[in-house]
Amino acid sequence: MEKVYIYRTRSRHLHYAFVASLVILYLACIPLYFYFRLPLHKNLLNFFTFFVVATGIVSVLPAILIRKKVFPIDTTKDPYWSYTATRRYFWLYVLCLVPFAFALLTFIAFASFQVLSAGFLVSLCGLILVRPKEEDIK
Repeated sequence: MEKVYIYRTRSRHLHYAFVASLVILYLACIPLYFYFRLPLHKNLLNFFTFFVVATGIVSVLPAILIRKKVFPIDTTKDPYWSYTATRRYFWLYVLCLVPFAFALLTFIAFASFQVLSAGFLVSLCGLILVRPKEEDIK
């Protein structure tokens, strides 16, 4: 049981690392906006924002459904339960970060702060929804 307790704290640390990297990348992009912003047409800005939010729906909802399907992991049946759980957490987090990746690409190309903020919020909500819980490991 001690290994399970240690793993739960480490899985929370993995989650915090993903959240922290998302926040740091977002905060690093804020000062760049003032140097590279371009005047974009309102329709183009709305399209990119809608695309990032739609990407969020397409990636976060399956991540939540997959999470319900692949957890809990039984430590007595799987000898490599920590590897299995870490791998599943990692790919769920990556799936939740897809909207921010598209928003970051849009920010690099057009320096749209609205799209970057939308991608950040959708990805952050996705990471919060798939965070590790105590009942994931039995």
